[in-house]
Amino acid sequence: MIKLFFVTDIHGSNVCYRKFLNALPIYGADVAILLGDLTGKVLVPLVEKGGDQWECTLMGQHREIGSQEELAAIKKTIENAGYYWVHQTRDEFDATRSDPEKVDALFKGLVFQRVQEWLDLADERLAGKPFQMYMAPGNDDWFVIDEMIDDAKLVHPCDGRVVDIDGHEMITSSYANPTPWQTPRELSEEDLEVKLRELCAMVKNHATAIYNFHVPPYGYSLDLCPKLDENLTMSAEEKIHAGSIGAKRVIEENQPLLGLHGHIHESRGAQKAGRTLLINPGSEYSEGILKGVIIMLDKKKIKDYVFTSG
Repeated sequence: MIKLFFVTDIHGSNVCYRKFLNALPIYGADVAILLGDLTGKVLVPLVEKGGDQWECTLMGQHREIGSQEELAAIKKTIENAGYYWVHQTRDEFDATRSDPEKVDALFKGLVFQRVQEWLDLADERLAGKPFQMYMAPGNDDWFVIDEMIDDAKLVHPCDGRVVDIDGHEMITSSYANPTPWQTPRELSEEDLEVKLRELCAMVKNHATAIYNFHVPPYGYSLDLCPKLDENLTMSAEEKIHAGSIGAKRVIEENQPLLGLHGHIHESRGAQKAGRTLLINPGSEYSEGILKGVIIMLDKKKIKDYVFTSG
């Protein structure tokens, strides 16, 4: 039997990533899987005012910073929430915000820098340890990140391929069906189903396989999220299914042993699809809370699973 630790959708949160690495020896994990989305979504300029004073807007609130200690604290808050910070003079801030290309280049540079720091830290922490770590992007993540993971020393890439986990074939997909945010790895339902079927065709024994799909299958409890109106405002009462029909079809047809999913942060839970156990550990990355699941896998069956939070 092996113990698998699965986490998804940490969206740039430094504290969640460090908790993920720290949890491996604590839980006695044999295999760790970190499935996208790996990157955050917000850039926070720290604008210099002179004399050890800065200002910024964080989570919709204007903040005045009056000391190096306050500056260090707010940087930590920004990083742990999955955001990115940059020092700027007032002139730099004004010049950057008026040029979308400059904003995009600055943001992506900070995103890629953090991912590289994460990979370097994992290589350091994993050296000489008995557990294996797999990482894949999600629909929010740019394709450069695949190359970065490929170049890591001890973090194993798994997207778009079959990897062996103690005799279990695991296939991974970072793609999603269309969302309102037009993220980098979105495909039409038709194209996504074709891609998933190509992946599934690589599996020799579906009965013991793991489908590590970022997007959950449509119509299950793992893909429920608040309905959005035309202004992308979330409904407080009405929920809809937002998963993939293609993922639903290949899972129901092939009946793998285990489905690992994310994408829908609010839908933490487990549900059966025939003989397949589907799991979404959920995500509360913005609160600095690491959501995960420990799964005990035998050669031919799932012995047990336990959700984690901390």
